[in-house]
Amino acid sequence: MNLHDLLLRMRALVAPRRVERELDEELAFHIERETQKHVANGLSPAEARTRALARFGSVPLAADQCRDARGIGVVDDLTRDILYAFRTFRRAPLAALTIVATIALGLGLVAAVFTFYNDWFLRVDAVHKPGELFAVERPTGSGADSSVPFTRAEYEALRRETSVFTDVVAMVRGIETRIEGRPASPILVTGNFFQVLGVQAALGRTFTPADDEPSAGRRIVFSHRGWIKFLAGDPTVIGRSLPVNGVPCEVVGVMPEDFRGLGIGSPDYWAPLALARELRQTDAGREDDMPVDDVVGRLRPGVSPEQATAGLSVWASGRTNLKTAGDRPAPIRLEPRDGTLSADWLEVLAVSSPMFFAFGLILAIGCANVANLLLARGVSRQREIGIRLSLGASRRRVIRQLLTESLILALTSAACGFAVSRICLQGALYAATTTMPAEVAEAVDLGVPSADWRVLVFLIAGAIVSTVSFGLVPALQATRVELIRASRGEVTRDTRPGRARHALIAVQVGAAALLLICAAVFLRSAFAAALVEPGVRTSDTLAVPIANEPRRAAILREVTSHPSVAAVAAVWPLAQAEASAFAEATADEADDSAEPRRSVQVDYKFVSPEYFQLLDIDLLRGRGFTDAERTADAGVTVVSESAARALWPTGDAVGQVVHIRADHPTDLRRPSALLAPSRAYTVIGIARDVGGAAMFQFFSFSGVYLPVDPQTPGTSLMLRVRGDPGQARLALLDRLLRVDPALDHEVRTMRTMAGMGAYILQIVFWVTVVLGGLALVLTVSGLFSVLSYLVEQRTKEIGVRMALGATTRNIGVLVLSQSIRPVGVGLVAGGGLAAGLAILLLSMPGASQIGSTVQVLDPVAYAASLLVIVTTCALAASVPALRAARLDPIATLRQD
Repeated sequence: MNLHDLLLRMRALVAPRRVERELDEELAFHIERETQKHVANGLSPAEARTRALARFGSVPLAADQCRDARGIGVVDDLTRDILYAFRTFRRAPLAALTIVATIALGLGLVAAVFTFYNDWFLRVDAVHKPGELFAVERPTGSGADSSVPFTRAEYEALRRETSVFTDVVAMVRGIETRIEGRPASPILVTGNFFQVLGVQAALGRTFTPADDEPSAGRRIVFSHRGWIKFLAGDPTVIGRSLPVNGVPCEVVGVMPEDFRGLGIGSPDYWAPLALARELRQTDAGREDDMPVDDVVGRLRPGVSPEQATAGLSVWASGRTNLKTAGDRPAPIRLEPRDGTLSADWLEVLAVSSPMFFAFGLILAIGCANVANLLLARGVSRQREIGIRLSLGASRRRVIRQLLTESLILALTSAACGFAVSRICLQGALYAATTTMPAEVAEAVDLGVPSADWRVLVFLIAGAIVSTVSFGLVPALQATRVELIRASRGEVTRDTRPGRARHALIAVQVGAAALLLICAAVFLRSAFAAALVEPGVRTSDTLAVPIANEPRRAAILREVTSHPSVAAVAAVWPLAQAEASAFAEATADEADDSAEPRRSVQVDYKFVSPEYFQLLDIDLLRGRGFTDAERTADAGVTVVSESAARALWPTGDAVGQVVHIRADHPTDLRRPSALLAPSRAYTVIGIARDVGGAAMFQFFSFSGVYLPVDPQTPGTSLMLRVRGDPGQARLALLDRLLRVDPALDHEVRTMRTMAGMGAYILQIVFWVTVVLGGLALVLTVSGLFSVLSYLVEQRTKEIGVRMALGATTRNIGVLVLSQSIRPVGVGLVAGGGLAAGLAILLLSMPGASQIGSTVQVLDPVAYAASLLVIVTTCALAASVPALRAARLDPIATLRQD
């Protein structure tokens, strides 16, 4: 095809009427010219035209041949199919609207899940060449996500002494700040941050290395989100001074909306790393010792990630401060950092598959419903299709016409599904933030993830897949007709549509059963988790983490002097979720014992003497710490009963000596992590194990307790209050915020902390119950529609049966029997699939915690779910059955 042919085809598409008029004129010209030749040879005009037409042949056929020569016949056929489809929809608008609403609901729910997936794993940040950016990490070996942070001095050394990167940036997250009294989330960055990422400000300017000097002025750059949130999108903010934690800072820039700063979500603002201690309101200290959360470099051209890793490992081996235990070089790992979550594809699949599967079941049920509807419509359109086939249309041509109708409906559903997905996301986040405890909700800043072109492509692809799912089988079945009988308007019956309808009903029932079983399992698990005792006193206790060490003394004064505070204790770590500290404990063998010395790995926790009484942790034997024993140098310890049994066969630990050699805490991103001194300790007491629901228990502990004082840096405070703990928290915060504004979202009641596990299960329950409810509604409506259609199609047969003596009970049983088999098959398949997935889940690594919290094979949940489905399906089937039983046989037979 040359350019001239392409232009002619484009012209035929753009101006079809003009091209058709020119074609008519050209054909008429050739006929007229042939006529003139015959007139010149002596024939009369009439006879000359007759001979010209005979020589020329069929004019419509010639016109069709000319149109085919243009090469746009497919487009013409598609245009006619689309116009015909809209005429069909106009004749049956209710059916079209039903199909669009059903598919839009399923596509919208799946698109909502994909929007989160896209935001976390696919949507790369708007930076220059994001594939060149890599995070430098030092894994500890204790977990895939556990790593030792770099200090500011180590970052500077890496930047100065290595050559694998063109430049390197550092970031610090998680600092609590307030702008004009409102909570604000920042990221502190080095002065070269924006230059290395290759982004420019939408308003004003970004940082320069000079802005990260201690002598530089206090400057911040707002994100688009923070600009809207705090400044209402005011374009004149550049140069304005705002108080951040009481520190006046100048606004020098606003970043574009699509820039997130290499994170999943955008912060409110960026500040230079030099302001870290000032914003934290800590002492000046040594900037070199400050840990940073992320070190990200841009690979030098020509350097591969493997080469960079090798070069950094060589560099790390030459620095004594980057050695681990035994003088082994600290391992170096590079992770892509492009604004998405860095995860192995198997981990991504494990996380996302259950969500896509659960929400995709609604789409599958919707497609089955629509397929049943189209099968019924195919029977009613047999005469129309039979006439088209008898007039010469090929079966393939009619199938294409029917699939075009389905595709138009699916694409319309995709457009509506986009709106459904945004509504679902808004509603879900609103429900989550309004139902969670107030003290947690005020610290959470959830935003609806934005949709980009990937979401639109996903919806279009979903529409195409849905078209094949619900349109192909009905189209194939509708074109399988007997032409003579169909042309006369007689309905031809086939057993294949019945089998297809039954299979579709079974699919719907199975999917609904699976979702309802999941909902029932999570409901019972949430109730069970809510009833589990947390193991410590939570009814009137508060937790106060302290990160601002220079203000510790002032915080302690405010806490101890507050009238609502009845007792104060110190602890580290505050909860199992905060940090895990491990030690190797070795028991001294008794002089008269032949047993070898036992060594076990145990958790350890620092607590003050008031801790056991404040939280009602019973001492089974011995005693607790005294006021004189407030440091580990006292050489005494309290062990839990399970630790005592592990170290001594009899469990009689009081008076025994245990040697403790501590490992570094796995959560070293907190500079406040404490390390137990390696030495011998005398056991003075045995405390009961603190247990609870394994999966979400924040306070469970069994191990070794060591003494500590509330003045010790890094420890948190536990308070017992008088009266209502919620009111006491607010009253206490009123004082504490004057000392340290960062405590705003940190002080929480332990009742709320202990209840978060049950809350998470409740969230999962509501998601599954909503999905299960939608699945059940769609299934019931599909079953009702199919049985109603069958009654309508078999009206004459039912009339004959009743005329021959069949009772209303016989007719009702006849109709109900049409649903028993597919519903039964669906129940068995859904229940079996749920049990199979549960067994598979329990066989996965780390599933013991899930199994102890969520009873995935709960027989009560399975039985209750299946009973609900049986009851609703029976009610749905009873309506068409009653209608059939009440038919008048005489009136029915007279209709034919």
